[in-house]
Amino acid sequence: MYPWIYTRSKEQPDDVALIMDTVRLTWSELYAQSHALASSWVPILSRGDRIALYGPSSSDYIIAIHAAQLLELTIVPINTRLSQTEVHMQLKQADVRFVISDRPIDGPVKRLPFQVVHPAPDVLVRHMPKHYIQSMLFTSGTTGRPKAVEQTMLNHFSSAMNAARHTGSLPDDRFLVVTPLFHMSGLAVVYRSVIYGVPLVLEPHFSPNKTLTWIQTERITHISLVSVMLDRLLEAGLRRHDLRVVLTGGGPVPLPILTRALDRGLPVMQTYGMTETASQVATLLPEDAIRKMGSAGQAIAPTDIRINRYQEIEVKGPTVMNGYFANPEATASTFTADGYLKTGDLGRLDADGYLYILDRRSDLIISGGENIYPAEVEAALLSISGITEAGVVGRFDPTWGQVPVAFIVSHLEESIVRQEMEQLLAKYKCPVTYFFRDTLPRNANGKLLRRQLKESL
Repeated sequence: MYPWIYTRSKEQPDDVALIMDTVRLTWSELYAQSHALASSWVPILSRGDRIALYGPSSSDYIIAIHAAQLLELTIVPINTRLSQTEVHMQLKQADVRFVISDRPIDGPVKRLPFQVVHPAPDVLVRHMPKHYIQSMLFTSGTTGRPKAVEQTMLNHFSSAMNAARHTGSLPDDRFLVVTPLFHMSGLAVVYRSVIYGVPLVLEPHFSPNKTLTWIQTERITHISLVSVMLDRLLEAGLRRHDLRVVLTGGGPVPLPILTRALDRGLPVMQTYGMTETASQVATLLPEDAIRKMGSAGQAIAPTDIRINRYQEIEVKGPTVMNGYFANPEATASTFTADGYLKTGDLGRLDADGYLYILDRRSDLIISGGENIYPAEVEAALLSISGITEAGVVGRFDPTWGQVPVAFIVSHLEESIVRQEMEQLLAKYKCPVTYFFRDTLPRNANGKLLRRQLKESL
């Protein structure tokens, strides 16, 4: 298999590849710039080296991603929202050779800019092994210290091809990326664009109005969002236009938001996936959104999903990671004897094979011997008109062991919330205390950080 950017430049040299406000590159132009950058790295980098990418989404960032593949380097995208202490910890943990960044970096790792500094002889383009480690992304750290996940070329390619079979792929597709490139939701689309040979529209900073403009002017067909983004786009007047796929991740879409989107004919596809599986492994198609409310959909073939006796979701397939970098103990404990990835999430499969996520195993609340799944309580809260965000965690209780407490973003009176919840859930599942907040803590990909909520108790 040749590097994808090389193949695309040969097959569709004059087709548009990348679009930004001030940038419009064809596949041949994108390849030429990626090739030049890769060539400039040859004197100082070798096959298998790890380089960190640290900076905002940009055309230079995209070029660096493709340049790294040409040299069989492993990219390590670093979250720009981390503190310098966290950045240094991840650079050390991933054992990177250089940081590719236009920002100053204090620390022992040398920095290179995203641009070509010293031109060098052309790099030789060659076939690449499918098990070459193409990227290492860090887990979100919602359950502890982040781990560096090794994703192979086969993982990314399989993820792209599996998604195309499940949701469809057409020659006139156009992808819009408004999520960070240092998260799988953004990086996966970069790879899918070049694998499918369709244009990528890149917006560095999410803005509802700017996103709507891109959707209309560039005839966008695919976009990946989290619920908060979808809600803001709906408030800004989002209509279907040419949209064919609206992927949502980071948890189920609250019923009021989902209903508004479906009423406008938006093709919302709720997904379940993780960094360890190179994006989604299950997707709920729009026609099933109401019939299978709360589900993340069916497994995307050939991925296999099963539930073990502890209700934990286990996954096996070509998108599952190689392992955790330099962490054999964590890798070994994450896989079953027959090769399934233990996700750490609790779930169930219905008779039709639709997956329902109950919760993170580490977030399970056991109160008086009863299991309480925070995600279920959060879903009930979000079904109440007037509650825009909700997070539920367990708090120690001398009588029950644990009791659920809720953090919500709402202007409703607490008494109204309690009355509504008593109609929706069993009494033992209803939060005993409500904390009203302006916002709830989330990572850059929109995932609720329950650990921070627990720490605030």
